[in-house]
Amino acid sequence: MKVLSGRILFFDLSKNKTHDEEFANYARFLGGRGVNQYLLFKYLPVGLPPFHPRSLVTIGAGLLVGTEAPGACRVSIDTKNVFTGGVGSANVGGSFGPALRSAGITNLVISGRAKRLVYLLIENGRVEIKDAGHLRQKTTSEVKRIIKSDLGSDFSVTSVGPAGENLVGAASVMVDAARSASRCGVGAIFGSKKLKAIAVRGDAQIEVEDEQRFSSIVRDSVEKITKNEFNKRRMKYGVYCYDEPWGIESPYRNFSGEVPPQERKLKLTADAFLKHKIGKKTCGSCPIGCWSVYRYKYGEEWVTTEALQGNDIHNFGAKLDLDEPEDVLFAHHLCNELGLDVDVISNAIGWAFQCYNARVIDKGDTGGLELEWGNKHAVFQLMKQIAQRDGFGDVLADGCREASRKIGRGSEFCVHVKGSDLFECLWMSRSWALGVVVSPRGGTHTRGALIEERMRDLPEEVSKELFGIRSIGPITEYENKEKLVVFMERLNAVLDCLGICMFTHSSRADMLLPEDYANLFSAATMLNKDWKALLRIGERVHTLEKSLNVIHTNWTRKDDLPPERFIETHLAGKYHIDLKEWNKLLDRYYELHGWSKQTSRPKKETLRELELEEVYERIRNKGAIH
Repeated sequence: MKVLSGRILFFDLSKNKTHDEEFANYARFLGGRGVNQYLLFKYLPVGLPPFHPRSLVTIGAGLLVGTEAPGACRVSIDTKNVFTGGVGSANVGGSFGPALRSAGITNLVISGRAKRLVYLLIENGRVEIKDAGHLRQKTTSEVKRIIKSDLGSDFSVTSVGPAGENLVGAASVMVDAARSASRCGVGAIFGSKKLKAIAVRGDAQIEVEDEQRFSSIVRDSVEKITKNEFNKRRMKYGVYCYDEPWGIESPYRNFSGEVPPQERKLKLTADAFLKHKIGKKTCGSCPIGCWSVYRYKYGEEWVTTEALQGNDIHNFGAKLDLDEPEDVLFAHHLCNELGLDVDVISNAIGWAFQCYNARVIDKGDTGGLELEWGNKHAVFQLMKQIAQRDGFGDVLADGCREASRKIGRGSEFCVHVKGSDLFECLWMSRSWALGVVVSPRGGTHTRGALIEERMRDLPEEVSKELFGIRSIGPITEYENKEKLVVFMERLNAVLDCLGICMFTHSSRADMLLPEDYANLFSAATMLNKDWKALLRIGERVHTLEKSLNVIHTNWTRKDDLPPERFIETHLAGKYHIDLKEWNKLLDRYYELHGWSKQTSRPKKETLRELELEEVYERIRNKGAIH
C-alpha cells in the first residue's frame, strides 16, 4: 500500500454501521492531525457538548507511519476538548499507528454511543464491535493482556482505564498500556461513547514511491540522530535524561515561585532512576528507543513501570514534593494503570494541597486525608479516588478550575490556561511561555513552545534561515520571540501530520531540520516540496485549528493572556511576565499569522491564501471574520 493510499473509516457506535472515504481526497492536510482536524471541521456539529453521542473522536496515523522514516510511529487523537470546549488533541507513539496503517486505514472517525461497554476489533480493514463487559473497570495492562489472550499477541491494543469509563477529565487513552495520549480529556470521550478499547492488526506493507532515495535519506537521518550527544543520553536513560531535574524554574509546590531545596533536587537525578532500569522498547522505526522499562520494590511488591516521562519529575517531584525515585515511578505507574494524564492529575492534586496548606480546606473536605506537601500516601489515594470519582476525588476529577468552582471560599489557586490544567512553568522563557499560552488545545508546550536553551549556540546563518533573525537573544527578552513560536507551530504541525516524533529534532539544530523532513516526504510521495512549502502546510493546519476554536468557543484576545500566577508571583523574587510587553509580543504574533490584533481571529485574506475557503465561509456565516 502506497503512503498516499488508504481509507478513512467512519464508525457509528449507536447504529453499528460503517462507511469510508478515500484518504487521497484529504491529502492537502498531509495526514494524522491535519486530516483529523479537517474531518472535525467538516462533520462536528457546532454547539454539542463533548460527551454528546453525536460528538466525534478522530484517530489518525501520520502519513509516513509504517515506513522506515525515523520516529514515524505517531498517532493523533482529535476531538472536542473536555476542559475548553475547543480543539481537543493528543499525540502518542507505540504500536497502534503502524498497525492501523497496516490494516489499510489512515484515519478513524468514531461517532455515536454504544448501548453497552464495547471494544472495536479491526483486522485488515474489517471492523467488528465486540462486547467488553468482561473488561469493565479493568486497568489498561489487564485490558491489554485479556484482549491479546483472546485475539492474538500480534494485535495492538489501545484502551482507557477506569478513569476513562468514569468520564474523568484527566483520563487519557493508553497505547500498549504504557504510551499515553494525554490532555484535553480524550480518555473521557472514549468513556462517553462506552468504548473501552480498540484492537488492530494488519498485514499490508507501506510502500514509498522512490525507495532507493528514501532509504538513503533514512540512513542519513538516523546517523544524525544517533550521533547527537543529547540523544546518546536519551538512548541510555530514556525520556528523562537531563543533567539535572530542573534549573531555577520548577512548579515547586503548585507554582509557588520558590526554588526547591538542592538536596531534594539531587535525589531525583537521571542516574537515580537508571539503577532501576531493566530494559527498553522502541516505537516502530525509531532509532532512539526512549521507552525505558523499570523494575523496583515498592513496599512488599515488585513493580514494573514503563515509559517514565520528563514531565513526571516536575509534576510529582517538584509540584507535589515527592523526593524518592520509587515514589515518582509509582505515581507514573498508577497513571498508566488507571489511564490518567500525569499533567492534569498532578495539577489538580497540587491545587488541593495548596488549598489544604492555606487552610481553605481541611480533613472534613478531603475525607480525612492530610494533604501535607510530600505526603505520598495522600497523593496515591487521591489518584485512585479520582479515577473512580470517589469521595474528594470526585471534586478533583474535572481539573482544578472546576474543583475551585465547587469549593469556592478563597480556593482560587488553580493554575490553568483556558480551563486546561497547566504543567509548564512560564516565568523565564518568553518563547516557551507564548507557545504554551496560545496553543490551540489550551496551555501545552507541544505545539509552538521552544526550549531556547537548546538553541543558545545556534550559528547566525542557521538562525537567519529558520527564523529570519541573527540571534534568538536571551530567554527573558521579548523581542522576536513570536518568530520562534510560529516556526515551531508550523514544524510540529507537519510532524504530527507525517507521524514523526518531535524527539527527532528536540529543538536542536544538530539533529533533523525541516529540510530533512521535506526530503523524506518528497521521496516517499514524489510530491516534491521544499521545507518552506511543507511548513506552509503546517501553517494551514495550525490556522484550521485556530478557526475551529473560533467556531466552537467564544474566546477573545483576553484568553491568550498568561495565568496571573506568572504575572503577580515572581520566581525566586526576580522573574515574572510583564503584561505590557506580553501584549506587544501578542500583537506581533497575530500579525505574523495574519490574524486580527483586536480579536485574534484569522483574517479573510489569510484563510484564502491558505486555501481554506470553506473555513472562511463557515466563520463568515457566524459573523466572526475580520
